[in-house]
Amino acid sequence: MTKDFDYIVIGDGVAARSILYFLTRKFPDSRICQLFDNDAFPPCSINTTSVVSMGLFAEGLSKLGDILFHAHEFIDTFFKQEGIQGVHPATQYYLPPDIKEDPLKFKQFEARYGTNFENFKGLQTVAKDAYLINPQVFLGWLKAQYEDKIISRVQRVTELPKTNAKVILATSAYTSLFYKNKNLPEGKPVKGTFFSWNNFKADKSFVLSRGHYNLVYRKEDEILLFGANSIEGLCQLHSPKEVYEKLTIFEGDLPELKQLGSPQIHTGIRHKGKRRTPFCGEVEEGVYALTGLYKNGWSAGISLAKELVDML
Repeated sequence: MTKDFDYIVIGDGVAARSILYFLTRKFPDSRICQLFDNDAFPPCSINTTSVVSMGLFAEGLSKLGDILFHAHEFIDTFFKQEGIQGVHPATQYYLPPDIKEDPLKFKQFEARYGTNFENFKGLQTVAKDAYLINPQVFLGWLKAQYEDKIISRVQRVTELPKTNAKVILATSAYTSLFYKNKNLPEGKPVKGTFFSWNNFKADKSFVLSRGHYNLVYRKEDEILLFGANSIEGLCQLHSPKEVYEKLTIFEGDLPELKQLGSPQIHTGIRHKGKRRTPFCGEVEEGVYALTGLYKNGWSAGISLAKELVDML
């Protein structure tokens, strides 16, 4: 069934669709097949708050830092191309800790975010650029660029296809269910929960961040999002109730949050690579993988897809 193709891409999240986007541009005459089963293996891409925080990474400090520095350079150009849909520039406002309560954390905040404070809704914050992604719209735009150039099949993959085609795995935490190789770090699945409220009104899109928690407003579709995945970077939040209770850290700053009704609850599984670092490359002859993107699917998922296709 798969012997008549040059490339087989397994997966349907942002990494898989980005690979297909770049693959069909580099090899317009190639025979390309996509295999996926979103009912059995739902992509994490549609279950995140989908924020790309810009201006936080420097080159030469760590492997992950280098990946993200170059990823943000790449997507800053990619997102500005004409006709792209589902991507919106915004400002992300970082709230500092109280200098009197914790002067050490305040110094750490200044070292990471700088000291260029500006006012947002009466709050002193440090402002940086960000991109807000509407996952369904952006993923739909990606698909529209290649769908008439490939064969797409809904098929549950239980083992690596027996084929002479080059196989590209973009299957995140699901990869180990059907494929293991000592050259491919397994990483681990990490559960993330966030909440959404529709028909929220504000004058512009924004991200308000305090510690590990983000309050995200996308004006284009009037949706308010709130989420987090760690407490002080140490333990994973698995309880929706535990995450929701943290919304109170913003209620003193934004009293309108007290008027919110019941939210929709969203949960997704993200794939955390070894040392939070994604894998991108050839695993064995003819088998390639892009996995372990964790919180960086909307940046490194796109830039590393381009790098992987350039390897072929």
